[in-house]
Amino acid sequence: MRSLIIIAVLFFIINSASAQYKGQYRAIHAYEMAYDKPFFGLNFTGEYFPVNYFSVVPSFTFFTPATGNARAIDINARYYLTEKEKQWYVTAGYGFYRRVFEFNPQGRFDFNSMNLGAGGMLKISDELGINPEVRFQAFGRNSTVFKLGIVYFIN
Repeated sequence: MRSLIIIAVLFFIINSASAQYKGQYRAIHAYEMAYDKPFFGLNFTGEYFPVNYFSVVPSFTFFTPATGNARAIDINARYYLTEKEKQWYVTAGYGFYRRVFEFNPQGRFDFNSMNLGAGGMLKISDELGINPEVRFQAFGRNSTVFKLGIVYFIN
């Protein structure tokens, strides 16, 4: 009985959710930090809605370790659960992380991962918003990434 109630509640939420609409674009400038490696990251993200409620989100991040460099490329899909001033979403996708060492025989590490997470778009005005996100990168990097960004709603 309990699982039937949970399924009914989830079905109601999915059917009542309405979010973003086909053809919209967004630009996001964010800062990231991984839980296990405290590298500060500078992130550039674009978001496009090919269909209603669903967006494709490619992003590129430069990390700043003490020596060498690190960068990440992510291609995620987001499904928006709500709209209006607070827009919450779930995300899943692919991530690639490269860490290059200086003066080290290891050279570099490359990791492929699957991204799973959730976040939101909190509107400040019609043009600007804040984008908090938490993402777990499984199967490779095994790291939790925290992101906070500024969103520009293009249309």
